[in-house]
Amino acid sequence: MNPSATRYSGGAILLHWLIAALLLANVVIAFTMEDARGLMPLHKSIGITVLLLTLVRIGWRLTHAAPPLPAALASWERLVARVTHGAFYLLLLVMPLLGWASASSGKWGTGALFGVIPWFDLPIGKSHDLHEAMGEAHELAAYLTIALIALHVAGALKHQLIDRNNMLARMLPGR
Repeated sequence: MNPSATRYSGGAILLHWLIAALLLANVVIAFTMEDARGLMPLHKSIGITVLLLTLVRIGWRLTHAAPPLPAALASWERLVARVTHGAFYLLLLVMPLLGWASASSGKWGTGALFGVIPWFDLPIGKSHDLHEAMGEAHELAAYLTIALIALHVAGALKHQLIDRNNMLARMLPGR
């Protein structure tokens, strides 16, 4: 990417919105599933997909520079942006890994992705206590991710509606 560009690359934009849509779908599923076996296979499949797409996104980010932040941003805003992005990458790796560990240690395992693609359990033992601990850690990571999403959306709206610096356009699809 051109270092003077003001927008993220098309690949970064696609990965951002695809991961965001999958996260939203999984949050809705998590809060609406009453029968753990009913929607759980879909929840697991989306979670593994988020993990894989996050790995692709990190690879993309390492090979495609982000556009520079506007010079007018305050130093605290730059710090919040860096910390938020780092926390997102961390949580988008840790949260699905914890869910996968929970599934792998449980009695049903991970199962096939979307009922079609054979998938494997992590090489950890089956244990009710481990399953519960990983599930609780996964849930905590999910709540942290939801809080981070709220902060991220609030920041984007602040820049768009209050500061009017058009930073939101850097990640919107299209030109």
